Amino acid sequence: MRSVPCFLAVVLLAWSPAPARAEDAGQQLLYLAAWPHQIVIFDATQEKVVDTIDLKTDVPDFLILSPDKKKLYLNTVKDNSIVTIDLATRKPTSSFSLNSGNRNVRVMGLTPDPTGKYLYGLATVITKQLDHYEIDPPSFIVIDLAAGKIIRTSEFPKDEDRSGVYADLRVSPDGKLLYLFGQNILVFDTTSFHVVKKIDLAKPLNPGVENLSMDLLDDPNELPGKVTSVFQFSDPYVHRVVFGIGSVDLAKLSFDVSAVGPVEAGRLMPLRLTPDRKVGYTVAINGSPGNRRCEFWAFDMPSRKLIRKREFDGRNRFSFDLSADGSKIFIYGAGYDIEVYDANTFELRSNVVLPGDVTSNMIVMPAASTTGSAGRSQP
Repeated sequence: MRSVPCFLAVVLLAWSPAPARAEDAGQQLLYLAAWPHQIVIFDATQEKVVDTIDLKTDVPDFLILSPDKKKLYLNTVKDNSIVTIDLATRKPTSSFSLNSGNRNVRVMGLTPDPTGKYLYGLATVITKQLDHYEIDPPSFIVIDLAAGKIIRTSEFPKDEDRSGVYADLRVSPDGKLLYLFGQNILVFDTTSFHVVKKIDLAKPLNPGVENLSMDLLDDPNELPGKVTSVFQFSDPYVHRVVFGIGSVDLAKLSFDVSAVGPVEAGRLMPLRLTPDRKVGYTVAINGSPGNRRCEFWAFDMPSRKLIRKREFDGRNRFSFDLSADGSKIFIYGAGYDIEVYDANTFELRSNVVLPGDVTSNMIVMPAASTTGSAGRSQP
């Protein structure tokens, strides 16, 4: 016969809240979009897909994490909609199209303001007439998420270059400045959209390749209000193109860069940092398709020195990211899978098949964040 203390312990255990599932407790969640219209939730710890979110609308183009890390914002390709997803419930909470009548608003870049109430973006309006299309020059847009519409527009400066399909944008912590990263770094006042500052960078070796690629602003280990990445610029003496590691302070409007060496690659992907910010990883691509060399590069961040590199089989088109704990590298895009590499050895760990072709960038949740882990898991 059981003793009274044991019986009480069993009763209390039965009435106590259920503990978190083992698979939820150690998760490191990543979000990315896949064809035809779903968000894939990938667990970096288990190296497998744990859930999907069906949008039931259109193909997602790129994803943005809200300032409070509780929501995802995304835009869609065909209907040019802005969709908000609650990460706790893993369900869309709002969706509205930017189009009106015969006018299509093609978004080239979006970023949230610090309050999470607005999205700042760069877009082109395409108007369908009876026998032709009229394409407007790029313009800034401000989207009110609660109202579900564009509340302000401003034409992009005609004397500034706006090449490239996408625009990497970031708003300063006080919401007063809008940064655009591309061939150069342009800083705009968010009230008038006048240029406040311009930081000139060297043109990349390959025509049509920007200095900074998409996904620049999604590093969960970056310091608040800072952007650290690899840049190309000309040295002040013989004007040769070199690359360096630079840091932009969004609040102080300052840019500090340390030269690393001559440019040996036609393209350097954005830098990703480990949680202690002592090591940074990127991918260097040299040569044209059919005769390319793709390498993982690891930098010692305090000394800004290249400490390790290794060649790997790169796809014709791909993106690169790092797990929140800094232990795994992900190669994805232009395909139905994610290649997982060990960040220390650069050895391939696994190849995870996804439910559809990847159509967006990857959002890596901060390691300490548990948002989104309460949803269901796939077997």
